[in-house]
Amino acid sequence: MASAKPSIFHKILNWYFRILCILAVDLVITVINAKILSLTSIHHRMIVTMIGMVVVLLLVSFLFSIIDKLTKFVLKVTIEMGNLLGFRKTVIFLLITGLLVGIFSGYHFVWFGSWPDFQNLPYKELMKLIPF
Repeated sequence: MASAKPSIFHKILNWYFRILCILAVDLVITVINAKILSLTSIHHRMIVTMIGMVVVLLLVSFLFSIIDKLTKFVLKVTIEMGNLLGFRKTVIFLLITGLLVGIFSGYHFVWFGSWPDFQNLPYKELMKLIPF
């Protein structure tokens, strides 16, 4: 018996979650890089660079090796949870979009040292970036 092909919804959901995983991995690496860069006051820059490269390689190989397993598990749990609720697809995308906003907030905090102020969004600057 042939296995059923994944639906377009599942393909989009898988793609969306992979993007979240990649951003989360990069955020973890960014935080660790900041900690490693603080070692320059203790060690020579070349030694800190070597330590940083090794740590990044270890993290990337470890974290990307579990992304597929994590993706399948989270999609399974998300879909099962969505089956309990009405508007299943909408709820699933809202949950994953919430994760994306959380990752965005993490990047903002790591890069700028403060949490984003969503009440004062720069609409005019954003509109300049979008060509119409």
